[in-house]
Amino acid sequence: MKILIDSDFLFGLFVAHDPHHTIAVTQFGECRKNKAQLFVLTLVIQETATVVSHKVDQAASVDFVRRMRAIANINRIVFDENLEDGAWRIFEAQTKKGTSFVDCANMAALRHYHLDKIFSFDRFYPKELLLPVVQ
Repeated sequence: MKILIDSDFLFGLFVAHDPHHTIAVTQFGECRKNKAQLFVLTLVIQETATVVSHKVDQAASVDFVRRMRAIANINRIVFDENLEDGAWRIFEAQTKKGTSFVDCANMAALRHYHLDKIFSFDRFYPKELLLPVVQ
């Protein structure tokens, strides 16, 4: 199975006081044990670093970036012009107030790379893409 990781999942994985921490750690461990292929957009890492800096502090954000670099089995997807174009098309098709461009970028990556699921606690994504335990 090929799984994309969203920023809210990363935040929960790395921030122990986040309400999603336990489930994120459990799900991440299960996927590694089952040899799932994990993917993350570089844009998502950048967004998560920013959120960690805002919600925790800058030292925690720097630690998050260092720890992300050390995880060898997460495939990083560079947010290139092709993905950006796809993300803007998805974004422009949305009508809901507060639409996240990064969520649209994740959808573009899911489609472009034919990924199976996404680790996210966000209801933006279609149910069939969310892992069952995360729903």
